[in-house]
Amino acid sequence: MSDATTSNENLPIANIALAEIINEVTGEKFYFDTASSADAKPDLSKGKEDILRVRNRIVAMNRTEDICIGYTIKLKDNVFSPKLMSLIDGGTLVDSVYEGPEMGKVVEKVPFTLNLYSEEKDYDSSTIQYACFSFKHNKGKPVDFKLQDGKFYVPQFESTSRPKRGENPVYISFLSSLPNGQAGGNTPIPNIPTPTTASGSTPGVSIGTDYKVTWTYLSAVDNDDITVNNFKITRLSDGSIVAGNVTVDSTGKIVTFVPTSIENGVTYSAVAAAIRKVGSSDKTTPVSTVFTTTL
Repeated sequence: MSDATTSNENLPIANIALAEIINEVTGEKFYFDTASSADAKPDLSKGKEDILRVRNRIVAMNRTEDICIGYTIKLKDNVFSPKLMSLIDGGTLVDSVYEGPEMGKVVEKVPFTLNLYSEEKDYDSSTIQYACFSFKHNKGKPVDFKLQDGKFYVPQFESTSRPKRGENPVYISFLSSLPNGQAGGNTPIPNIPTPTTASGSTPGVSIGTDYKVTWTYLSAVDNDDITVNNFKITRLSDGSIVAGNVTVDSTGKIVTFVPTSIENGVTYSAVAAAIRKVGSSDKTTPVSTVFTTTL
């Protein structure tokens, strides 16, 4: 996706051109252009207002502001996708049969990024550019079912997003086209470098055809150092950082970065910084791996 030109003028935004859900663990993407409505409401940590009043006179006021801690999002789609429902509802899809979460047990739901694309319209109703509203680290809520005779079933998916430390509750970017692979676009394929194996304090590195980067260490690393500042993809030409999510497996040895946007014909660097090892004062060896996307 390429950036579009924005200005300080008011932008006439209309429609839901596309909805994109990205599994933050596997990088799998779901696209649907059948969404009929989206309602994103901020979740607030309410501030307080203390007023010092003496009879009919206000002497002083002490007020703290509301703080946004994330969003609750309701998305209506005009078609039903069992695979998408398993991600949001927390159940499993077995041989084309969807099985909801087991009764009486807590389900560890997979986080996902939700991108909603709307259109900036011109006087003649043509599309000038697209506005992408992005909400990271969503976790779905149980899905409501409402079936009516003579009417199509319209699923409504609800989720809550909670940004991590240093992140923002919502990102709004402007693009000249929809994500690659949609509306006639092309999917960028990495010119994949040969995977390397771990040696000493240096991790092995592999890059998948879905641009997912995996660093494998010989010993466990400190979980507090698994951040997007230490594991990231940057554009080689200017050092700009690609948006994405980083996770570590249960052994503490395999770190994965899943990007949420990659462009065609661009050279990137997958970077792992020097981080702490578990039970040791030593640090790992930093490593960077260069790859180029091509059509």
